[in-house]
Amino acid sequence: MLPKGLVLLITISLESGVIKLAKKQVLVQELYSIESLAHIDTICLDKTGTITTGKMKVSEVKMYDEAILPKPFNEMMVAFVNGMEDNNATFKAMKKYFKGDTVYNTIEKIPFSSERKWSAISFENMGTIVMGAPERLFEKSKVQMPEEMIDLQKRGKRVLGIAYTNKVIRTPELPELEVVATIILEDPLRKNAKEMLGYFKKQGVEVKVVSGDNPLTVSNIAKTAGLENYDSYIDLSTIKSDDEIAGIVDKYSIFARVLPHQKSIIVKALQEKGHKVAMTGDGVNDVIALREADCSITLPDATDSAKQVSQIVLLNSDFSVLKDVLMEGRRVVNNITSVARIFFIKTIYSVLLSVFCILTNMEFPFIPIQITLIDLVIEAYTSFFVSFERNEKPIKGTFLKTALTNALPFAIVIMLNIIVLTVLGNGMGIEQNTLTTMMYLLIGFVSILAVQEVCMPFNKVHAFLFSTTAVGFYVAAYLFRNLLKLSPLVVEQIGIVAILAIISYIIIFIKRKMYKLSEI
Repeated sequence: MLPKGLVLLITISLESGVIKLAKKQVLVQELYSIESLAHIDTICLDKTGTITTGKMKVSEVKMYDEAILPKPFNEMMVAFVNGMEDNNATFKAMKKYFKGDTVYNTIEKIPFSSERKWSAISFENMGTIVMGAPERLFEKSKVQMPEEMIDLQKRGKRVLGIAYTNKVIRTPELPELEVVATIILEDPLRKNAKEMLGYFKKQGVEVKVVSGDNPLTVSNIAKTAGLENYDSYIDLSTIKSDDEIAGIVDKYSIFARVLPHQKSIIVKALQEKGHKVAMTGDGVNDVIALREADCSITLPDATDSAKQVSQIVLLNSDFSVLKDVLMEGRRVVNNITSVARIFFIKTIYSVLLSVFCILTNMEFPFIPIQITLIDLVIEAYTSFFVSFERNEKPIKGTFLKTALTNALPFAIVIMLNIIVLTVLGNGMGIEQNTLTTMMYLLIGFVSILAVQEVCMPFNKVHAFLFSTTAVGFYVAAYLFRNLLKLSPLVVEQIGIVAILAIISYIIIFIKRKMYKLSEI
């Protein structure tokens, strides 16, 4: 009753996929994650490091009023980057640009927060330098944010504001500020970003960009990368409550100014709407969302916690190989779903036959060695080779339901044959061992019809597999008839088997035609 060979076949198929992906610098940390990614219909990508390279650099510094600073701007910025302990991509770019050994005595330090969107250091007798999102700093200033800053964000530039106050900042609440400069950073687009997004679109996978950046910046980057719905964006800092997220996840393609905890809310909301979600992330703030996702993906330079919870690590930081992971998953799922009918036929008719034997007080007609031949020649042989074939079709339906639905007609035909032979055997006085032989030959025939269905449409390989399965089963049954406890049949009995085989073929043929009509 147990499709034990199917468990081994699934494991071998998944392991072969892991080996193939390892050659393409993809570390699969959980075997089933290949299958998980094959089922996704939505992928949540971060802008930085995924669509872009994540290697930021300062391209320009625009000064407004350096005179208000107690020390030269460059000197104070060097002291700022030397005193701050942030280690994100933006801060690394700042450290490369503002180089030096200047260090001031620090009174108070507030590290960068995704929620506040700014960081600050208060120096002894010199006031406080604040660095962060320009809109956050300008709203605490007496002047409005210049139009050129908005234009830069629309062009996909990352813009940081630098502000000053002579007060010491000890709380998350900003005092009145004077913006002294803005810093423009560039983050080059990945060479294969367009290819990656285009591929997901072609495969019916919806892309959601989840970023902490300004919505105009993210939208422009998405447009450059070829995202179709680049203008469908929302600034999550404008929503009143996280409860609103569930109602908007299907409406927008870009979510900007996202707080760390909101990433997992977005993933959960998509899952509650029936989506299978993949999530990319590389920081501590992404860990919860990565855990929640159906498939989690990260990079080699991600934090240890992100790598530990992620199922797939892209060792060469190349997101374009996700298509190879997707294809390996589809190969495994589609091929195993196709051949599973051969395994489940035996499961279904074994259960039905057991019930029939109990109700009729009849001895179970088969012995284990007979079923072993079916396992080896019919189930394992063809299924093993078919499972390695390329198959990139989108996955439809669920595995168990599809496999059982495909197997049920064959199992029912086998049971009908057994019932008919049982009735004829009792009426004609056929010995039980002879009757078992007739049943066994028909079980093999109907199971071979299932192999034929798996091998369609025929090509050279499929034709070879089908013909060797059909011939091999009956040749083995004849050669090992004594080991299998099979009895020789007379002409009359062979005729009965042949008639039932023809009827079985007609029933399966009609079923096949009806199935094709239902697909049209």
